Amino acid sequence: MVSHSDAITHIDAPRLSKALVAGIANVLSRRDYINKINVFPVPDADTGTNLAFTLSSIRSAIEANSQRSLPKLLEQIAEAAINGARGNSGAIMAQYFQGLSDSSRDFQVLDGDRLARVSQAAAQSAWGAMSEPVPGTLPTVLEDFADELVHRVEEGIEDIRQLMQRGLKRARHSLARTPEQLPVLKDAGVVDAGAQGFVDLLEGIWRYMRSGRVPDIPISGQTTGAFQPGTQDSAAPEQHRFCTECLLEGAALDVPALRTRLDALDASSLVVAGGGRRARVHIHTDSPGDVFRICSEFGDIRQQKADDMTRQHGLMNQRGQVAIVTDSAADLPAEEIDRLGIHVVPVRLNFGDEEYLDKLTISPTEFYRKLEQSETRPQTSQPPPADFRRQFELLTSHGLDVLAMQISGRLSGTLQAARTAAGKVDEDRIEVFDTLNGACGQGLMVLYAAEASMRGWERTAIVSRLKEMMAEFKTFALVRDLSWGVRGGRVKPWIETVSRKLGLNPILANTPEGLLGARGVIAGRRNVLARFARYLLKRMDSHRVYRIMISHTNALTDARELRDRLLDGHPKVDACWIEDASPAIGVHAGPGSLLVGLHAWKPPEDRRA
Repeated sequence: MVSHSDAITHIDAPRLSKALVAGIANVLSRRDYINKINVFPVPDADTGTNLAFTLSSIRSAIEANSQRSLPKLLEQIAEAAINGARGNSGAIMAQYFQGLSDSSRDFQVLDGDRLARVSQAAAQSAWGAMSEPVPGTLPTVLEDFADELVHRVEEGIEDIRQLMQRGLKRARHSLARTPEQLPVLKDAGVVDAGAQGFVDLLEGIWRYMRSGRVPDIPISGQTTGAFQPGTQDSAAPEQHRFCTECLLEGAALDVPALRTRLDALDASSLVVAGGGRRARVHIHTDSPGDVFRICSEFGDIRQQKADDMTRQHGLMNQRGQVAIVTDSAADLPAEEIDRLGIHVVPVRLNFGDEEYLDKLTISPTEFYRKLEQSETRPQTSQPPPADFRRQFELLTSHGLDVLAMQISGRLSGTLQAARTAAGKVDEDRIEVFDTLNGACGQGLMVLYAAEASMRGWERTAIVSRLKEMMAEFKTFALVRDLSWGVRGGRVKPWIETVSRKLGLNPILANTPEGLLGARGVIAGRRNVLARFARYLLKRMDSHRVYRIMISHTNALTDARELRDRLLDGHPKVDACWIEDASPAIGVHAGPGSLLVGLHAWKPPEDRRA
């Protein structure tokens, strides 16, 4: 494939490997541009990032294997694509490679005729993966490219170089016509982003065929191409807010039946890619839990995620240059998350083999109902690094610095997961900060950082101020049954034993080392809330203004009474929120617990120019 003058009669595994790596490098270099023109099916500006993740999985599979068998190589590529697929376009591309693999099993090399036929089969496979195929999108360009190859083979062209040249020309023309087929693209003045990614893949392959050189993989953030105007005015999704995906495994997955079940949901953008032993599901919905429950009936869920596309769309109008990321262990009011543009990565929890995304696929109400009904005690686990990596890739691709504020590293492995992800994305633009706190105290700290960002603070300034103020963010917990904390390793067994035998209600608080320690005790069962309120009021300076966060584990009435007592007892309160504690917190605190965050509040000054 090196000489420009020599005809190419066939493609084998080594040639295909190098060509695909070259094509993938080109797509990665165009990632940011593809993000910017992303307006369909949702203008969440992540198509380039999703394609980059999907194709990077393929590249890793190619580089990990010096496979000489073409069928085996394509099988590994298809598997890697299904495993790593991200987003609508990523899932469609995964199905395209699955179609290539399925139709090439009998070929050790691809001549012109075979290349045309397997490309056509792959395009048809991509169309079949979609619940509601839409002309003017990625499958249209896949099909037009394949049809051009077929037509040219029928005319007698056998040289694969000529076929690719003609096919690329047709794909470019097809891409240019996507706005004529899809009004939302025409209104925004852009072409389809997923289709652009496929054309960029072909462009990279074509350059390799002409030069014989495989380009270096671009560093994160490198991009080429001019931005076409118009996408900033696209509206955020009014429904089907969560881009929901999972990877299913099973002995013989019934993909048509699965697609039928999911298609009956109030949802959109359904793509089911793969089949046989493994399938990738992509769907937009307001109820991710319903999707995962259906999928679990068909196979074992190996990966799951639900990304908030409304939050992603908000990046186009992000105030400040620092994006604040946290985990769901931070108890935050939903309205403040929306107002300040905070990005929350859900902690995982499970009842036996059933895994849930904290506050996304299981609500606090559902959690406590299940707690009463289940004989299995729940457990928590930190988010996998991939969950943070998705957020970090998306945010940095929009030119933002990232401050990831996690639950204390002494309480959870979440901090390390975020650091692992940051190391794989861009450590210069991402800082992972150990709050040495959790629940309400962590939430108040996150709110302060987000407000500082909104007022124009740089990342280093925010971190510096937080370090100065660490001791001012206090978390207190009144836990009625410490046995939950002992099981989770958050409370020392002797504290539970003493409190149970003596009928004591210990008050726990965050320590400077990032742990929870006993800081007081309320004896007996009478007037516990009144005495807890007095304990807290004694630790509040009467001359300072406070922010108060109260979260509860299925104890709303108690939380309201505590709030009223605190407001009656302290005249200077900027804000006082009551929130359901994260179910991940409930796993370790048990029902009936109250958590209180206190912060002597002084708003960060405005540093905007």
